[in-house]
Amino acid sequence: MAQSYIIPAEVDEVRVTTVVDGVIDVLMAGTDVAERYMLGPKWLPVVGSNPNPLGNMHLVAEHGFSALIKVNRGGATSTVLFDTGVSRSGLLNNLDALEIRAPDLQAIILSHGHADHSLGLPGLVQRLGARNLPLVLHPDAYLDRKIVLPDGHELQLPAPRKADFQREYIEVIEETGPSMLVDGGILASGEVARRTEFETGFAIHYANRGGAWEPDPLIMDDQCAIMNLRGQGLVVITGCGHAGIINIIRNAQALTGIQAIHAVIGGFHLTGGLFEPIIPATVSALQEIGPRYIVPGHCTGWAATHRIAQAMPEAFIQNSVGTEFVFRASD
Repeated sequence: MAQSYIIPAEVDEVRVTTVVDGVIDVLMAGTDVAERYMLGPKWLPVVGSNPNPLGNMHLVAEHGFSALIKVNRGGATSTVLFDTGVSRSGLLNNLDALEIRAPDLQAIILSHGHADHSLGLPGLVQRLGARNLPLVLHPDAYLDRKIVLPDGHELQLPAPRKADFQREYIEVIEETGPSMLVDGGILASGEVARRTEFETGFAIHYANRGGAWEPDPLIMDDQCAIMNLRGQGLVVITGCGHAGIINIIRNAQALTGIQAIHAVIGGFHLTGGLFEPIIPATVSALQEIGPRYIVPGHCTGWAATHRIAQAMPEAFIQNSVGTEFVFRASD
């Protein structure tokens, strides 16, 4: 039987703006595809006694992730927000500073339910007003979760609540499998198949199911966004990458039948003692896959980011809040 693929519509351009991340450098140089946010006179504090009326518009960096995705096809642009950061104040501040209007959003994708990707959502919902905006998430995103450290201390991970979504404003799409958005221009992957031997999950992660805590190392609600850039290949946006960045890329290839990877942006979850041992295998697999551009951010970690930069200098781009990555189709 022939393989059945889910192929996003070919698009002419993909623009990805980092709205929330843990790093900001307004003096960072741009690249052929990275347009940096630059401080201008209206953002700088006014010298003297009169405060700058726009002084609250500085971009902020937080331990969270959110990216604005715009796809252009035939002159029509579609706009989706991927993740909503760790706080309503951080998300809304950066949307304002970047002059991103909530009414322009056509859908929201949550990569998974962890707080650093979902807690900006209630503030955004309030700002949206009375709109029937699709929100795509996995049902497990609502689970209460925690991390149990080796010394016994527990770190609670607040999850989004259904009550946070005003149902007349948001059309919640709870889906374990792939979901196509904005006329087929963006594919939310749904659950990621686990293929590699080394990406085994988060061993100290637990979830509360039916009132009982149980191990939840795989975090199956983890998903990515996939775009099909005409003549170039796939653009993949990931939140934390709990499924493993290699699993995520291989899953995108298997879903779509498209092997060429043009760009990968987001968190690769390679920081900390549990994950740093798999950095060499991950970097080796990334080299084999050969994305044209690779932009590790959020929870990738210093060690992994530098190893990727050293191993793949032509592909690597440093992320920074406010950067817009512009990928165009080939002629």
